[in-house]
Amino acid sequence: DGSDAIADWPILNALLNAVCGATWVSVHHGGGVGIGKSIHAGMVIVADGTKAADRRLERVLTCDPGIGVARHADAGYEKAIRVAKERGVRVPRLEYGS
Repeated sequence: DGSDAIADWPILNALLNAVCGATWVSVHHGGGVGIGKSIHAGMVIVADGTKAADRRLERVLTCDPGIGVARHADAGYEKAIRVAKERGVRVPRLEYGS
């Protein structure tokens, strides 16, 4: 039914945050809707003033909301599709036309 990817988004989100340099990443479920009914990814980045931390902050804080835009664009939300197009967020399976 096309819903397989829906369950994968939080896992992809967590993995992307990890490779972008988040200090720690968590995958958890519940979120107020009941245990096992919703999976979420969370992350924390230590901002200690170093150049390395600055680079990690930039990567994670670009990627994390970017995957949210991609996820919503993939689901067909017009605003997300528009933002993805304007900001150059590449969303496979989505064709923007000219």
